[in-house]
Amino acid sequence: MINLLVDKIALVTGAGRGIGRAIAIALAGEGAKVALTGRNVPRLNHVMGEIQKAGGQAASWQMDVSDEAAVEATIREILDQWGRINILVNNAAIIHHDTPVWDTPISEWDEEMAINLRGTFLCCHYVLPQMVERHSGVVINIGSSSGTIPEDMSGAYGATKWGVIGYTTSLAKSVREHGVQVNGLNPGWVDTDMTDGQIPPNAGPEWTQPEDIARAALFLAAHAPADMTGQFINLFGANDHSGHAPGPV
Repeated sequence: MINLLVDKIALVTGAGRGIGRAIAIALAGEGAKVALTGRNVPRLNHVMGEIQKAGGQAASWQMDVSDEAAVEATIREILDQWGRINILVNNAAIIHHDTPVWDTPISEWDEEMAINLRGTFLCCHYVLPQMVERHSGVVINIGSSSGTIPEDMSGAYGATKWGVIGYTTSLAKSVREHGVQVNGLNPGWVDTDMTDGQIPPNAGPEWTQPEDIARAALFLAAHAPADMTGQFINLFGANDHSGHAPGPV
C-alpha cells in the first residue's frame, strides 16, 4: 500500500485534541511528518505518542496562534529542523457558547478574532513565502457551518468563520499562479470538547466525529485535483426548516 504523503511536512494548529488531533493522525498515517502545535503541551505530547506508536513521525511545539512572535519563532524552528512545510492546516479555534450576537462582550469578540481569524492569517503569513518560493504547497483552513449561515447566537465565532472563508478564497486567488492550493472545510456539529454538552435535539446524522472531518482534510491534502483551489467542502447536513445551520464546530 502506497502512503500518499511520504516526504511531506505538515503543520497542524490546535493539534492536541478534537479535529486537529484527528487530522494530524490521518496525515501521519499517510506518511507525512507532522508538526503538532497548540497551547497545551501534555495534549500535544499525547498525540505525538499516538502517532509514533502507530509508526508515524511527529514532533510538538507549544504555540499560541494569536501571538505573532510565537508563530514566527515556531514556524522558523520547524523550517530549520525539517526544511519546509508542504501542508498547513489552520484548525485552532475557540468559541463562547450561548452569547446573543447583540450582547457579545468585547473581550469575547477580541479573543475569538485573535485566535480564529488573526491566528489563521498569521500562520499563512509566515508559512506561505516558502511555499510560493517552491511553487508548491497546500493550505487547509477550517471554517464552519456557522460561517455560511447566519445564527443569532455565538456572534463572535460566526463572524470569525465568515472571515476565514472570505480570507481563504481571496488567498487562493492570490497564490494560485504560484502553485499553492488553498481550500477549506466547513464542519457542522462535531463531537469534540468544544461542543461538549451543546448537541441540539435535532442534530441527527449531522453529529459527526473528528475522524470524518479528517478524511475530508486528507482528500484536500493528497487527492484534490491540481486546479481545485478557493473551495470549501461543507460537512454538515441540510438545514432545518427554521433556516438554522446545524451549529458550530
